[in-house]
Amino acid sequence: MPALPARWLAAAKINLALHVTAQRPDGYHDLESLVVFADLGDAVSVSRADTLSLEVSGPFAAHAPGGPENLGWRAALALDRAAGNGGRGAAIALSKEIPAGTGFGGGSADAATVLIALNTLWDLGLSNRELAGIGAPLGADIAMCVHSRALLAGGVGDAIEAVPGMPPLSMLLVWPGRSVSTPAVFRALTERSNPPLPKLGADWLRTPAAVVDYLSGTRNDLEPVARSLEPAISDALDAIAATSGCALARMSGSGAGCFGIYPDMDQARAAAVEIGCAYPDWWVRATLAS
Repeated sequence: MPALPARWLAAAKINLALHVTAQRPDGYHDLESLVVFADLGDAVSVSRADTLSLEVSGPFAAHAPGGPENLGWRAALALDRAAGNGGRGAAIALSKEIPAGTGFGGGSADAATVLIALNTLWDLGLSNRELAGIGAPLGADIAMCVHSRALLAGGVGDAIEAVPGMPPLSMLLVWPGRSVSTPAVFRALTERSNPPLPKLGADWLRTPAAVVDYLSGTRNDLEPVARSLEPAISDALDAIAATSGCALARMSGSGAGCFGIYPDMDQARAAAVEIGCAYPDWWVRATLAS
């Protein structure tokens, strides 16, 4: 039997840029996004058991449903079905360290990590590509979170291309305690056919400064709409942009979580202290992402 880690990190997903390039006939949107993953997130552990169970704990346990509505639970059932419907058992423990509604991929990261952990526990030997295919029908971000490394995502998030050589980015993550509905954000879009991401050059992502230079020519096309629906997003972005050393402040995904990029972790941590003191009700974390 393979050895199991004590805990698996369901790393927070950060959309550094997100371009909406078209609306499809099925109503979904074609997107292009440059994505990195933080060194923090929820935690998943699995252990052998005769039946399948899920326990949710942690500071934001109330933000996550238990049982059949939980994406991690649904991912476990989907994996069992894909591997032959053997009625496999496992005790899954999920510690929610990131609040819901942040745009940092919490539920999708949980589901992806459950797939990876159970693939090991059940000794299935499936590739990340196969796991991503199993998770994709449950949520567009799950495939990205299975890979959990710097990537370009296209289509509805299912066309994934690795971005090798992405340098670690010193970042600040901020959630101002308010959420926006992803369907509502997309419904409110007035322009759905925007230019794609600029093509990546060989040296464009070699250093953190080069990443920021590249990002200066990109957008999050959902940000203006999300800001109009939830003013707290603008408050968070203004607070981040005002901190010393902030090279870029932007919303992640469909919101309401925002991020800042800094020259080093000392400045990211200092910004976290500054914003955390000024806005004690906000969720604020410094992180290294790549």
